[in-house]
Amino acid sequence: MAEEEVKSTRPQGVAPAPNPKANGPQPGSPSLSAPANKPEVGPKPKGKAADDKEMVFVWPHLVSIEAIASLFFIFSLSLMSLLVNAPLRNLANPELTPNPSKAPWYFLGLQELLLHMHPALAGVIVPTAVLILLAAIPYIDSDRRGSGYWFSTRNGVRITVFAALYTMVWELALIILDEFIVPVEKATTLILESGEKLSVSPGVHWMNPHGLSHGIKPLFLHLFGRAPLTVAIGEIFIPSLLMVLIPYLLWHLIKRRYQANTRELMISMYSFFIASFVLLTIIGTAFRGHSMALMWPWHITPPIGI
Repeated sequence: MAEEEVKSTRPQGVAPAPNPKANGPQPGSPSLSAPANKPEVGPKPKGKAADDKEMVFVWPHLVSIEAIASLFFIFSLSLMSLLVNAPLRNLANPELTPNPSKAPWYFLGLQELLLHMHPALAGVIVPTAVLILLAAIPYIDSDRRGSGYWFSTRNGVRITVFAALYTMVWELALIILDEFIVPVEKATTLILESGEKLSVSPGVHWMNPHGLSHGIKPLFLHLFGRAPLTVAIGEIFIPSLLMVLIPYLLWHLIKRRYQANTRELMISMYSFFIASFVLLTIIGTAFRGHSMALMWPWHITPPIGI
């Protein structure tokens, strides 16, 4: 009876409304027309009222946090200065250069590059190119969604970790290769610090250099002679090729592995820069001893000549 009563109340000639749950998604519906696997960039806006609730004033919220952080670091540095003696030595002697002579810590990454390539490339061209590329990021990624948010996509953290590990593995391998591959043109006898004599035969050796010339440039000179073109290949061409090839491969790996959009590709390139800066700074600070040789931190002694 209930069925008949419902039917009687429906006007004649009007078809019943379709049931979406029974028939599934209809053509043209949002569930079919939305692109698949498109990464979301940042949180979705929820209107002006929601945006106003998320905003705070610089004073006192931000300034109070910065003031507390400043007081904490001032106190920490003051306490460290009371407990740790500064390594002050004799006055600087212009006729005696300390060994090793290191730059301030924020330039040790560039000083590390100087060990592996031409000085003009490491000291001028590379820093200028890096600054230009960093300044170009906002113009390459002009999407304002997610601005101000760390790792503003779903894959942001995974891409950052992958790019950092990729960069460190590449650079550690190249630093070790450039440090310990030793081409020797003729038989040489070395006298070590212990007084022991070490005979080195001609050829390419894999060993601690002990003051011998080492790296890709001496290897090219050993294999192909001392022509100007050979020097340019070892000092300029090979390092430039590697500095372009490594981020180029990272770009394509991120794009293929994560189906990355422009924002995520920029995250990977910035992670590459940060990982390179941190790694090179740590190696230049803690792992370079006399004559800028690569060694463990506990084997490094105070510089000679100061």
